[in-house]
Amino acid sequence: MSKKIGVIAEDRSDVEVVTAILAKYMARNTFSVRPFVGNGSGKVKQKCDSWSRLLFSSGCEHVFLFHDLDRNNESLLRKSLEKKLPPRDFPNSLIVIPIEEIEAWLLSDAEAIQHVFSLPKAPKKIADCQSVISPKEKLAKIVWFTGRKRYVNTIHNKKISEQVSLSNLKRCSSFIGLDKYLREKVCA
Repeated sequence: MSKKIGVIAEDRSDVEVVTAILAKYMARNTFSVRPFVGNGSGKVKQKCDSWSRLLFSSGCEHVFLFHDLDRNNESLLRKSLEKKLPPRDFPNSLIVIPIEEIEAWLLSDAEAIQHVFSLPKAPKKIADCQSVISPKEKLAKIVWFTGRKRYVNTIHNKKISEQVSLSNLKRCSSFIGLDKYLREKVCA
């Protein structure tokens, strides 16, 4: 029987990235993802509690809320999201806040980027990809300057996330909570 997992995210490509990451922990035929997409952070904040209730009532065993940090204060953002999704009311849920954007996670693996874009060489490894301002734009620049190819997040994020290694993802502190939750609660 397949596990149903709810994913609330800012856009469709974020859901695709999360789905590819989940497939690194479980066989793809053992889970399904039910998404709610906010098309931006405002709607995610506004609707995450009602969407979570709908996802749980539709049979989801776990719900993940993904909200990019952007240039917000992480502690304040987390507190505002926890007010909408309190752990006591939603014990099988997890708030994940990629620092700065989920694309920072993709920047963690130069070989994955090289593979997806068939670049002549791997881009220079970024020591702290979470310190990159505007990771999406940085990814576009890396791809263009390394191989004169265009990066389109709605096309390429999924492909990169399918190639990115867990060891590189674990270099991102904002990924560690998701990794722990998946290992201890979803895959246990």
